[in-house]
Amino acid sequence: MSTTPSLPPSKLRSRLEADFRQRVTLLYSSLQITPPYHSVEKAVLALRDRLTALPEPTLRAAATDPASQNALFTQVFIDSGLAKKNRGIISRLLADRPELLAPECQPFADALRR
Repeated sequence: MSTTPSLPPSKLRSRLEADFRQRVTLLYSSLQITPPYHSVEKAVLALRDRLTALPEPTLRAAATDPASQNALFTQVFIDSGLAKKNRGIISRLLADRPELLAPECQPFADALRR
């Protein structure tokens, strides 16, 4: 069983930020394109703000439930504008070679198609 539920909220937020950054980095590396670093940092800051505003039960759900985490990360990916960066290139790569995409990045790919 995961130790995540027993972590204090500050540690949960840090872990979620790290997970988000890792997943965004994985998206770009799996597609072999350079991430828009400034936009990635902006998205991480947007996630930090969102996580700080979440009530603790919601924060814990995001940290332990994959569906909640995907929804949160995807919404931040969209709201921060990251989904608009390199959209054309990413869409073409995914159309031509969908196998390039790491499975945990699929929610981001879905957001790019919206």
